[in-house]
Amino acid sequence: MSTKLKRDQLPPKKAENWRKNFNEESKLTFNLKVPKIILQKETYKTLIGENENRVRVYLGLEQENNDGKYELCAYAVSAFLLGSGDVYADYETPVFKLSKKNVNLSDNNKLVIESIRLYRRWRSGELDPDHEGAPFRQYIYPNAYLLTKFELHELFNAQNRAEIQLEFGIAKTMDVIIGPVKSLESDIATENDDVFNHAGICPPYCDERSIYNS
Repeated sequence: MSTKLKRDQLPPKKAENWRKNFNEESKLTFNLKVPKIILQKETYKTLIGENENRVRVYLGLEQENNDGKYELCAYAVSAFLLGSGDVYADYETPVFKLSKKNVNLSDNNKLVIESIRLYRRWRSGELDPDHEGAPFRQYIYPNAYLLTKFELHELFNAQNRAEIQLEFGIAKTMDVIIGPVKSLESDIATENDDVFNHAGICPPYCDERSIYNS
């Protein structure tokens, strides 16, 4: 019998599958070096404050190439709940670079912004337009992550970790594209075709009462 998972915990097999998918994708669209990205407990405590805010992690690129390749980096800011909805707004400071030793860059957030913008140029394919996989990055790689209070509380407070590592994985899920009937199975949609995707995937959007879902 499998062990009951904690809140927001990723099952080990699923985590391993995500890592495998990321490694496979690195041969197609991901051409960056990825160093260890560490969030230290002292940084975490500074970011969450007394209200235990969430932590938003923005992705960036180092300004200088490393052996001809750009290197990924990450920056963390505090994100507080804005109003009564699920909208989280960022504090401009403090902002930390999540290196092996976290660095407070609150006095140089211009450097942080330039790094983030450089990453977004890579993400859009503008940085290396001749790369075969560049046009597809915008559909795969996000700008940032909003980390929940629960997972951070579990690792830093319940388990008393001094630091945690942020790795990357890719979840692959088959989705549906709704559009005109193609004349041949080999046909691909043209720019003139209207295709849509407003379908909820089951799970999680399932009718638990349905005999077809038993």
